[in-house]
Amino acid sequence: METYDLVIIGGGWAGFNAALEAKKLEKKVCLIECSQIGGTCLNQGCIPTKVLTNFAKKTSGGLSQGLSLFKKEKENTVSTLKNGMEFMLKSQKIDFIRGTAKIISQDKVLIKEEKEEIGAKFILIATGSRPKDLPFLKFDHKRILSSDDILELDSLPGNLLIVGGGVIGCEFACALNKLGSKVTIAEILDRLVFMFDKDISQKLEQVFKKLAITVNTGYDIKDKDLSSYDKILLCVGREVNFNELFESKAGVETDKNGFIRVDDKLKTSVSRIYAAGDCTGGLQLAHVASYEGRMAVNNMFGKPRSVDYSAVPSSVFTNPELAQVGMNQEEARNKVKNTKIIKKFFLSVGMAHIIKETDGFLKLIIDSDNNTILGAGIIGPQATELINTLTVAIKYKLTLDDLKDLIFAHPSISEIFTETIQS
Repeated sequence: METYDLVIIGGGWAGFNAALEAKKLEKKVCLIECSQIGGTCLNQGCIPTKVLTNFAKKTSGGLSQGLSLFKKEKENTVSTLKNGMEFMLKSQKIDFIRGTAKIISQDKVLIKEEKEEIGAKFILIATGSRPKDLPFLKFDHKRILSSDDILELDSLPGNLLIVGGGVIGCEFACALNKLGSKVTIAEILDRLVFMFDKDISQKLEQVFKKLAITVNTGYDIKDKDLSSYDKILLCVGREVNFNELFESKAGVETDKNGFIRVDDKLKTSVSRIYAAGDCTGGLQLAHVASYEGRMAVNNMFGKPRSVDYSAVPSSVFTNPELAQVGMNQEEARNKVKNTKIIKKFFLSVGMAHIIKETDGFLKLIIDSDNNTILGAGIIGPQATELINTLTVAIKYKLTLDDLKDLIFAHPSISEIFTETIQS
């Protein structure tokens, strides 16, 4: 039986980056993936959906026939990135096994197809998540669709209901509306993208209504007549993505929703088994999964450090884009004695006029007592890129005074920072 320093189950962003990190530490690594390298992010999530978003932006007047051009572009992009990942594994001499893993114990994993056992000094579970349906509305993958299904359609839905007005629902609503579908969003909460500040949610809803996207908030679809919609896309969350991963004696604890319990070092209830990414039920973002994969490896092999989620950017690729990092306004007011808000609109930025995208604003949430930047929210052009600069500011607890002498290139969208800081 071959034994590895680390056996990783799941080849998505957490598992892949964990494998590379372990090789940096000169460990013998095996990565097991039952489906496609790259996991949800590369194959059904971040990358394909952003190809769709970009394709919709470039397409004038929608599509009269099918989605074949989009699917070709998506497949080319995914294939290129997938080949790159596989090349990196090979060049780093990381053993890559396509197969279904079962954890027998904290130091032994079974490859089901091969009926072969391998040894492990440590195990990392990075099996990800999958789209969730509703008790009264189950995926049939024909009319009732998941976010995976919608990317495989051969023709646009004529009349589409999107159930869920979070990040995924809003991104699909924007792209498919641009391509020519009649889109309705049904959100059970009182506003879209509820994790963002209220003024950003309200602005997005205003934009959607101008685009003729019907938005129903505070709306429960249960017992409603949905017969007028030819397709229904469920964007109501995700659930843990493993079946029969454990022998009962493995002893890894899960929470009430089936996600794996981990401590602040990403260790499970079993001392030599760690978990990272969506399967832990935390922040289900690809960049967080990548970070957790690297952190777990360092915690295994003698460089212990607790995870820190204080400066995690969130991005929504609608048009206009949304992004935030750090505390939102409500959270800051609950945690910090004195706060202030500084807001600047893109109307004041020259480049925004040049590219004809002046809608939206940047807001900074500040600790009034020491001028530290606690959080930031953006709705507007290139928000998903701009937020990364503010991530650095919040991570390192910078103040407005620290940033006042920065010089940004002119004309650029980034000048919104200096406009806001100098306010």
